[in-house]
Amino acid sequence: MAFVRPLAAAFAAAIICASLAAQTQVIQPAKAEKTTETRTVALASGSTLKVKNVNGFVHVEAWDREEVQFTGEFKPSSKDEQVKVVLESGNHALEIRGEYPKHNGWGFYQGPQCQMTLKVPRRVLPTVETVNGEVTLSGTQGKAVVNTVNGSIRVTSLDESLKAETVNGGIHLDKVKGSLTLQTVNGAIKGSALDGQGQGIKAETVNGSIHLQLGGMKGRLKATTVNGGISFNAKGAEQVEVKKHRVTAVFPGSDQGIDLDTVNGAITLE
Repeated sequence: MAFVRPLAAAFAAAIICASLAAQTQVIQPAKAEKTTETRTVALASGSTLKVKNVNGFVHVEAWDREEVQFTGEFKPSSKDEQVKVVLESGNHALEIRGEYPKHNGWGFYQGPQCQMTLKVPRRVLPTVETVNGEVTLSGTQGKAVVNTVNGSIRVTSLDESLKAETVNGGIHLDKVKGSLTLQTVNGAIKGSALDGQGQGIKAETVNGSIHLQLGGMKGRLKATTVNGGISFNAKGAEQVEVKKHRVTAVFPGSDQGIDLDTVNGAITLE
């Protein structure tokens, strides 16, 4: 039985290490009034960051520190409820989520809100989502995933791939170097100084135009619309085929696909 104590000690040490590795902060204003709360959490470069919200925008901006600064602007519901924001950090990961009260019943009800503004390490892998609100992302250097339902998406100065999706809102990009997968239903897609880095560009909407400016056209272009025109510079292109609502062409230098598709809107590629 001499092994029992060392084993118990090792088990206790493991529990202590786990508790130290995972840390949780909870922010929930006690008063039913508009208020602003700020917290700072350490986060190493190269870590993953997940942000989940429901009612309110999420703005994310990179800075040169290995920590995340969260600022939340809280607004209570019509029943004086406040959003509870949980900041949960673990091994090279941080999750920030807004937890909202459940509402059942009839009559007027306006839910609580939390507008989230974050400053994050430049080298971070962000996944950002909300339901009712816009999402902005600026200056990060890791693969990014951005989602909302009722709101626009704006991304600037991103050095890696981006997957962005909304339903009711436009998508606006500037200086995004990696591969792109962009999708909306009711909104335009606009971008400047894009690249694709040989990994591909895909943009799709239903009710909206697509206007993209690439930093040097390279790849296999396929553009399709139903109600709208298609405009592009064919200089240097090979295997060009132009139809009323569809254009295909090959621009030497890359095998990446450049797939653009809308139903009600024009397509412009520069």
